[in-house]
Amino acid sequence: MINASNAFALPSFSRQTGEACDSCHVGGYGPQLTPHGMKFKISGYTDNDNKGGHIPLAAMLVANLTHTKSDQDVSILPESSHANNNVAMQELSGFVGGQLVGKLGAFAQVTYSGVEKQTALDNVDLRYATDVKAGGGTAIVGVSVNNNPSVQDPFNTTPAWRFPYVTSDYAPGPEHAPVIDGALEQQVFGATVYTLLPNGIYAEAGGYHALNETFLNKMHVGAENHVSGVAPYWRLAYTKDGGGRWFSAGLFGIKAAINQFGEDGSTDKNTDVGIDGHYQFLGTRTHVLSVDGSFIHEAQTLDATGGGAEESLKQFNISGSYHYDKTYGLTVRHFNTTGTAEGTDSRGWTLQGDWTPFGKESSWKAPYANFRFGVQYTLFDKLNGATGVSGSNSVIGFL
Repeated sequence: MINASNAFALPSFSRQTGEACDSCHVGGYGPQLTPHGMKFKISGYTDNDNKGGHIPLAAMLVANLTHTKSDQDVSILPESSHANNNVAMQELSGFVGGQLVGKLGAFAQVTYSGVEKQTALDNVDLRYATDVKAGGGTAIVGVSVNNNPSVQDPFNTTPAWRFPYVTSDYAPGPEHAPVIDGALEQQVFGATVYTLLPNGIYAEAGGYHALNETFLNKMHVGAENHVSGVAPYWRLAYTKDGGGRWFSAGLFGIKAAINQFGEDGSTDKNTDVGIDGHYQFLGTRTHVLSVDGSFIHEAQTLDATGGGAEESLKQFNISGSYHYDKTYGLTVRHFNTTGTAEGTDSRGWTLQGDWTPFGKESSWKAPYANFRFGVQYTLFDKLNGATGVSGSNSVIGFL
């Protein structure tokens, strides 16, 4: 299964709207959204400049150099890896991104991994959205068909879109996370109905079903977790754009019964409930400050793998970022995962500095290309129950 990065500001979106990337994204890149970017997403990726002739295609290249404090065991790394100082063309992604026809839009990604040497289906989010008169104003009502719970979410607080937006495939990381945090990505097919009301209430509900094992293997996704029946997903939030300041707070969750493909009978039952919040100071867009946080509690009944044991997992993430002149960015994150089972605890910090020369309205590349160069460092106080583990850092570039 390809562990692909989140996608960023797509030039196809910029060409379609006639706006530079900084209209929708903090720092002239992505995926951190501005209020305008949130509206573009939940409106179905269909807003345009009415000039026509836009081709909804884009591409992205991610390359990096990864160094860890201590050498790693090459037997657990991808084939042809070194114990340290790995250089990789980590991924090359192609996108269908933008308006398909009328009020139907798409964000669909296929990724080639230069680490695993294969191409796989990545995130897919197909949307239909329309405006409806409600409560003396206009509400947005839409449907999302997607393959990764929370990839359709319009805030940078839920697992699919929170910081860090890109990580190295060669860097060590926590082995335990709630189901909503990546356990089902690209392995399920789901539909949700959502609305953003004039009073700022955002509500969404739907469900996810397992994709066919043969299909997953053909798409090189990997059939790791099989959802038994339908996994219900829900989201409720309040958001307010105060003209230079943007705030949101909400709840989200999923309930999934999981076993391995080919196994019948017992399942591991997981119920995730999360709380999240977001604050963004935009001002005149010269200085932009953002704070994003979430806490997820997962209750587990392990009938398939734990003999009916009752366990729990708690995950906390908070990040703060500062961007100057839509070009220079600094982000720091604290993460802490704890669980009742042995070896589940991971805690640490991630720091990233980045430079984005394009993406602004004044850029000679807008709206056809974008680039970001960054340095990222992660320090683990505890990793998978072990203390005193090494940190890792990587030099990352995105195009």
